[in-house]
Amino acid sequence: MSFALRPVVTLLVSALAIAITALSPWPASAQEPEFYDVPFAPGQWNIGRQLNESQFRYCVDERDPDWAIGDAIAEAIATGLLLEPQRYVVPSDMVSEDITKIYQILLEHCDVQMGFKLIPEGLPEWVIATRPYYQAGYVFITTDPAIQTLGDLPPSSPIGATLGTSAHFQLFTFVSTMAPEDRWPVFPMGTNQLSIDSLLNGTVDVALVWAPSLWAAQRDNPDLADIHVVDPSPLQPSSLGVGGLLLAENTFLRTAIDEAIEALTADGTIGAILEEYDFAATPAP
Repeated sequence: MSFALRPVVTLLVSALAIAITALSPWPASAQEPEFYDVPFAPGQWNIGRQLNESQFRYCVDERDPDWAIGDAIAEAIATGLLLEPQRYVVPSDMVSEDITKIYQILLEHCDVQMGFKLIPEGLPEWVIATRPYYQAGYVFITTDPAIQTLGDLPPSSPIGATLGTSAHFQLFTFVSTMAPEDRWPVFPMGTNQLSIDSLLNGTVDVALVWAPSLWAAQRDNPDLADIHVVDPSPLQPSSLGVGGLLLAENTFLRTAIDEAIEALTADGTIGAILEEYDFAATPAP
């Protein structure tokens, strides 16, 4: 497009946006994302709204360590809302970090995707999150029986920490305040599994991982039974809530899901699901 045409196109787009806003029966919201802030999904203009409102459409990703728990909780939510649960399993070739793919999945297949860490201020404006249905923590782990607390770790003993988590940031900040001769080297790891593998092959003496990831790894591999959780002191425990993700316009459904989660927490249903799976989490308050 030539530079001469761009102002004209911009004016036309602005005029169209104003006209649509004026004709809309709903008031504009300051929280509503701008059009250009929303990802583009191929063929999105051909995707209509679901017609069967008796269904609760949800997605799970079997690469998530907690997908079975999210599945069970979603079915309980559907029962609480008197809706028929409709599960969609996210294809394994989807790149989990590709936010455009998540947008397309929500458009095409589900009203809510289960299993998202609810990081404060960590979501784009075109999505909204449910209230958390469970709370889980980041844990320090080791195979050394002599290490019961993080403070037992001798100076210069390496720690492998999953990169980019709030717990990793807390650890990095704490270590930077220590005297140089007392510091532990902190090796950033790309995934929880890499952190666990680095512990097992002796690269690090302690690893910092997401507790549900450790739960899933031990469930699949009995050889990890020697790993034990270390008390984080002198650091404070670090945890996050986990919930579901919806497109921003689904505020009514989000309210209904939140009320269902609150009821399922109060009557002990979510606690019973976590206990059934011996899962490393607690119902969110």
